[in-house]
Amino acid sequence: MRKTIRKYKIIISTGLLLCLTLGIWVYFAPYGAKNYFSLRQELTKVSSEVTNLRRQNLALQEEINKIKHDPRYLKKIARQNYNLLKKNEIVFDFSRKKTHK
Repeated sequence: MRKTIRKYKIIISTGLLLCLTLGIWVYFAPYGAKNYFSLRQELTKVSSEVTNLRRQNLALQEEINKIKHDPRYLKKIARQNYNLLKKNEIVFDFSRKKTHK
């Protein structure tokens, strides 16, 4: 009776040690769970970045389309970004110039 109990204890201890070793190996292996969770987090981050870049790309494509096909929009952009004037338009500069003493 004592021998069978001792055998069961040895078998259970060996099984637990084997399971613990296997669990540690699965977690820390080169392609284990730790690496998997890290890569999954990176994938989420990159997917979010891709979505953001696609949204920006779509906005830029729409702006390119407006510039190519809408003359009013093109004039508006030219006036805002490059300070271009309409025909017969005069600019009055009321900014104060610094005087050097």
